[in-house]
Amino acid sequence: MKISVAMATYNGEKYIQKQLDSILNQSHKVNEIILVDDKSTDNTREVIQKYIQQHPEMKFSFYVNEVNLGYKKNFKKAMSYCRGEYIFLCDQDDIWLSNKVEEMIAIMDTHPNILSLASSFSFIDKDDKTFEVEKVKGLSNNNLLRMVVNTNDVVEVTFETLLTQNSFQGCALVIRQELNQRFQECFTEDLFHDWLINLLAAEQKGMYFYNKSLFLYRIHGKNTIGINEQEHYTKKEHTQKRNELKTRLLLAQYPLETLKKLEKTEPRLSQYQPDYKKRMMFYQNHIDYLTNGNVIKLFLQNFSPYYKGMKTKKARIMDLIFAFKQKFKSI
Repeated sequence: MKISVAMATYNGEKYIQKQLDSILNQSHKVNEIILVDDKSTDNTREVIQKYIQQHPEMKFSFYVNEVNLGYKKNFKKAMSYCRGEYIFLCDQDDIWLSNKVEEMIAIMDTHPNILSLASSFSFIDKDDKTFEVEKVKGLSNNNLLRMVVNTNDVVEVTFETLLTQNSFQGCALVIRQELNQRFQECFTEDLFHDWLINLLAAEQKGMYFYNKSLFLYRIHGKNTIGINEQEHYTKKEHTQKRNELKTRLLLAQYPLETLKKLEKTEPRLSQYQPDYKKRMMFYQNHIDYLTNGNVIKLFLQNFSPYYKGMKTKKARIMDLIFAFKQKFKSI
């Protein structure tokens, strides 16, 4: 068996048939679809059972939880039943383009070093109408990825890049079974399941992004998991907000906390990231230098690749200006 699909469901009666139809209509067929329902209170289970009866040509495995596990544990459970060499993670309310499996499997087959591959996506609303978000310069994947990637390119996404934020939804991923096994061993509810998967892959330089839209990502009022709405500020409010201490520290606090959680859940971290202690020390020092207005030490951090990977040149200059203000504030 080569290709599995893992789908976690909860109160998804409205859109799940469209999602399943799009999987069965793939140009490259999958071998099994695993569905685990997290004790839905609507008719999701009945819709799934009827769909399975109508499609005997596909191998379905359907499980219903006795208690609600929450989406992280539910996805973990669904993935644990997958026996394929490749595993696609799948939401209950999206629509796959017909070439999604074919194109992603072709890349995985020809690049054995890739452990996790994410594709890009397009937005749709509750009525299947597509819409776009305003593109931000220097970002890709509908502004989720903090790097520039040309259309149709396949690029590595580094461990450093993923430390600050999760750039890919689980429904964008296909992963190898070996990564699934490691994920099952290292699972923690302290991190989003898809973020943990990608961090584990990136540790071994096996996380890649294919910048081509291969599925329609639905945004609607009842999403179990969705993209947070962007906050809107005036230019004055935006300037004030980015010059608050809390805001300037976030890009160091996120990776520091993520490293601590990874270290706790994955004892073998040092095998793949031998400098992780240095990273943790850098982020902690960065927080201290900004907080205490230590301009000289903050300036010297500019020679560290960790700083360059964490913030843009403009942001690093703004840090120095902020540190000057902090220093004189304390005098």
